[in-house]
Amino acid sequence: MSATTEITTTNPAPGGGMRGRIAMVAYTHYMTDPRCRREAALAAEGGWEVHFFALSSDGKSRTSTVEGITLHELPMPRYRGGSAAAYVLSYLRFFVLAKWAVFRKHLKHRFDIVHVNTMPDFMVGTALLPRMLGAKVILDIHDVMPEIYMTKFRVDASHWKIRLIKGIEVLSGACAHKVLTAEHPKGTLLAEHGIPDDKIQVLLNLPDDALFVPQFTLPDPALSAPATDPNCEFRLIYHGTLAHRLGLDNAIGALDVIRDEIPGARLQLFGDGDHLPDLHAMTDAANLSDRVWFSDAFQPIETIIPAIRQAHLAVLPTRHEISTDYMLPTKLLEYLAFGIPSIFTPTKTVRHYFGDDHPLFILDPTPEQTAKKIRWVRANYAEAKRLTAELQESWYSRYYWPEHKKSYLRLLDELKSGP
Repeated sequence: MSATTEITTTNPAPGGGMRGRIAMVAYTHYMTDPRCRREAALAAEGGWEVHFFALSSDGKSRTSTVEGITLHELPMPRYRGGSAAAYVLSYLRFFVLAKWAVFRKHLKHRFDIVHVNTMPDFMVGTALLPRMLGAKVILDIHDVMPEIYMTKFRVDASHWKIRLIKGIEVLSGACAHKVLTAEHPKGTLLAEHGIPDDKIQVLLNLPDDALFVPQFTLPDPALSAPATDPNCEFRLIYHGTLAHRLGLDNAIGALDVIRDEIPGARLQLFGDGDHLPDLHAMTDAANLSDRVWFSDAFQPIETIIPAIRQAHLAVLPTRHEISTDYMLPTKLLEYLAFGIPSIFTPTKTVRHYFGDDHPLFILDPTPEQTAKKIRWVRANYAEAKRLTAELQESWYSRYYWPEHKKSYLRLLDELKSGP
């Protein structure tokens, strides 16, 4: 039997009226978390009354209606810093706030389902009181914590910290009726950790079809100018979390390498994260402040789309680590939808979906090798566009949100009606 089961596609159940009531919980800012927003909006569009419990951007408690869902922002912001202890305390504080907020609403509204998003895995505990009163529980594992902390602590799987984190993951899975995850290799890994195989289902983290309709664009005629022309901009882009494991220092280092060869190269970094101060310092030290731009904050994807459309190349020089092996960047699929070439690291999950070799792969994500790949794309831009079109056709002929999203609605219906 396969270690994971992809949810089958089906049409939503017929009938009018409200399908049911669902609570969603995530240690995140709702407006800047595409997967959480997509699932919440989808449930609301499908006839579910959705209550989403999330962080507040300014630390103040508020309730509002956004995209058809009731958004409960709990009175705490996201912690951004380098202290592991402070991270744990921040998670625990949110856990306590969310647990009682969900329970109070459950006593009033009676949720049919509580959908809990990780990290951390123990956040599933926010659903236990409603579960005791009959609610079904979904645990949506975005990242595999044991592998992330193996990288963070620089220890192997036998270390007591990793065994503890893995035990929490398996126990968290036992508290849920279904465990969702975003990639097939990650689902296989969760089964290897000890979560029952028949409990795991894969719901790919696909781009929102309302925003990212697959299309092909012609190469920018301006790029016919020599790469050495300082007046010919070569626009590079990345959006998302700025973490050490994602290798954005390699992208900045690559700009330093090619500063004379491609003087028009410019890099836009949309996002936030623990690595942001280091990236600023690196940019200043290399005297690249006129070539690297930072948003210094997460932004809703709608506000980033114009910059994506104008970009020539996306740069994703992810480090080869056990934690990144189980990642398929949604941003890669978003660039692919718009026909924007991307150079990216072939992690285990990337190879699972895109094959073992490709000209756009950064096999060794160092500044020098990232620069070499940028240089190749600039010199062979028409070929890079053609290769991107082939990848686009291959991916979106297999996986496309308008069909895939029906599987999530089916899952909700099955959980509500099941024993």
